[in-house]
Amino acid sequence: MALFKDIHALLRKGQSSMYEDLLTEVFADMFNENHLFVGFLKAFLEIPLVNPHNVSIDTQKTFLKLNTHDTDSRPDLVIQFREGDKKYILFFENKVESQEGYTQLERYADHLKPYYDDGYITFLIYVTRYDDPKDVDIIFRSGVTAKFVQLRWYKIYNWIRNHKDSYLNRVIEFMEEIGLNESRKFLPQDIYAIQEMSRLQHMMDECLDGTVDDKMTKLFEKATGWSNRCVQLRDKYRYYKITDQNNGTWVGCGFHLTEDEYPLVCVQYEVSPTCNKRKEVIKAMNEFLGNNPEWEGYDLDDNSKWSGISFDKSLLSFLAEQDHIVSIQKFFIEKLQELYVLKQQNLKLGWK
Repeated sequence: MALFKDIHALLRKGQSSMYEDLLTEVFADMFNENHLFVGFLKAFLEIPLVNPHNVSIDTQKTFLKLNTHDTDSRPDLVIQFREGDKKYILFFENKVESQEGYTQLERYADHLKPYYDDGYITFLIYVTRYDDPKDVDIIFRSGVTAKFVQLRWYKIYNWIRNHKDSYLNRVIEFMEEIGLNESRKFLPQDIYAIQEMSRLQHMMDECLDGTVDDKMTKLFEKATGWSNRCVQLRDKYRYYKITDQNNGTWVGCGFHLTEDEYPLVCVQYEVSPTCNKRKEVIKAMNEFLGNNPEWEGYDLDDNSKWSGISFDKSLLSFLAEQDHIVSIQKFFIEKLQELYVLKQQNLKLGWK
């Protein structure tokens, strides 16, 4: 039984960061086993522990925003402990599909400063699925407050495989199911996908251009250039046409790649955590959801995240149509028109 993935399936609706949250809880529980805790810190952080004590492990702990911050901060995992007369504190930020939040690591570095000044040995650990190199000069903009460590999930997976037991076997199974075991080898299906990449991209472009481009331009002004779709695919696992509204919000439509068998075909309206009219935008989104229950909201109560509303439909639902591209275009146009009603009813939000 794929326990952790079953739990995720029950909780994930509308939560783009649920994999990170669930994985964090799994690892927090794993670290309650002293031999795993000691082994992990020795293997990845080069901390030679013998008898750690006063160990405190907290997930999703909130640190109130400092004067120079726009939002509160909530590291995925905060661990404090002592070894002899040495004091340690570790901040973990875990990413699977999502990207780093706005100034997220910089804020964590600022919150570590009081501990650093108080004599703690401090670590800021950033765990990602893909390579995501960071500039420590940007993270520690106010001076170095911790040792910064970047880890990849496949390395953690390989380490866990050497410490198997009945519980860890389920952790391993979960990590494999969400692709964190990364074989780092091209499989036959990968070769086929590469060979078909150009054709598939052309088909997605056909869905997003033409009548859809005309409608988006008419309702929300001109979209960003074609190259932005590739940036979206690289950074956000989505192939989107987006029009930036120049007020900390954007409207977009396209294809969202998920862990499911079929990608989602989506129309989306999103607001930045730093938007100066965020409160009003969220209010408008909630009112829209009340009148359009088939749409879904996400992270509307979390001011530290990009939040929004979307209408998602599995690509599978279009496959019975005679012309897939035309039917997807009709879907995009219909949902963009529905979003335009929101715009017309809330012109003071500042649209293009």
